[in-house]
Amino acid sequence: MWSVPPRRILVPVDFSEASATALRVAAALAARTGGEVVAFHAESIDVPPYFTHDQLRAIEQQRAEVRLEAERYLKRFVQASAPAARAVLTDGVAVPAILAASQDVDLLVMGTHGRRGPTRWWAGSVTERVVRESTVPVLVVRASADETDPARVFSHLVSVAGPEFSGDSRRLAEQLAAAFGGTVDQTPVASLADLTCLPGATMMTVTIGRHHGHTWFGDVAERLVRSCPLPMLFVPAGQ
Repeated sequence: MWSVPPRRILVPVDFSEASATALRVAAALAARTGGEVVAFHAESIDVPPYFTHDQLRAIEQQRAEVRLEAERYLKRFVQASAPAARAVLTDGVAVPAILAASQDVDLLVMGTHGRRGPTRWWAGSVTERVVRESTVPVLVVRASADETDPARVFSHLVSVAGPEFSGDSRRLAEQLAAAFGGTVDQTPVASLADLTCLPGATMMTVTIGRHHGHTWFGDVAERLVRSCPLPMLFVPAGQ
């Protein structure tokens, strides 16, 4: 079960500017809460489908060299944005690997470009799928977030309140804002269709759950991830 304020923060990294922004935001939060940031990258290192017994040693050596270079690259990338973060590289496909790694953390911080079409397949669809399936809160930030002061993200949070939502997002929002001396407002909604990206806010917090037997993420939250320029904090219901 995730705790508030978050002590263990996981940042999935794909080496984009969006990931760098996510690292800066996570590092700013961890510095205020005494938490730990883990930068995580899942790398699938393919092996040729057919090889002889004599080729096995060479293939394993090649895999080891590729992995070592990937680890070095990851550490350099993380060091530039979050020097105190711990870098972890694992073999696997992005979404399942991220979800597995998130079981022992309190918060995921992910970057996205908010793009549509083929350009969003990594930073878009991976982020959306993780938000949809995660059992811990996920903070989604833009590559265009404030570059000079990531702490500004937590200065004015708006928590969505309505019949579909629990109080978890409000509780977490208050803890995050308190760490930076920020404020939290609450905006009521009568239905999911009323969810909008509010001007003046620095972050929107929304509880995600079930809606008429289906994940309402596909109806509303996915649209917000793609279109709202603000960071979005998605908090699973039922905590």
